Amino acid sequence: MNIRLSRWATGVLVVAVVVLMAGRGWAVYYQLDPSKDEWGLKYDVQLSPAESDTMNVVFTLASEGRLKPIYSITVVAFSKPDSDGGRSYDVKAPIELKTTKDGKRVGQVQIPKKFANGAMIRILTLTVNGQRQTAGAAYYDIPLKKYLNNAPVAGSPPAPPSLASPPSSNATR
Repeated sequence: MNIRLSRWATGVLVVAVVVLMAGRGWAVYYQLDPSKDEWGLKYDVQLSPAESDTMNVVFTLASEGRLKPIYSITVVAFSKPDSDGGRSYDVKAPIELKTTKDGKRVGQVQIPKKFANGAMIRILTLTVNGQRQTAGAAYYDIPLKKYLNNAPVAGSPPAPPSLASPPSSNATR
């Protein structure tokens, strides 16, 4: 009887653990629609070359806006869909923010340059407009693509600020 009860108890315990652990993995995320004010977020993104095949992503957060409090900030890039339509992460790099003297929070990560065009900064929150999200977490994506043109090219000196237009040339052809 002891052996039978022990096997039964072990089986129940295994099933309970599997069910409880699977429940933690069933996270539901909802993408937030674009808004005129970007959900009240005040931020800056700077991209710069690092080593030969990587680049720095510097994220400065001045205000969490209507997504306060922010749960996490991560740079992500997804693979192309496979034959079943599934995708995986090519890049998943959490940004750890540190508070500066002026009250802003800044964090930096390095990602491979080849994924920069499709990468995005994903802001995950459990609260939108002061309301707790009961059905899951909400996320807002900031594509890095719109900041790539502003990134300096490796090996080139930064361009000096243009204070005046260049003098006109008197040469004729």
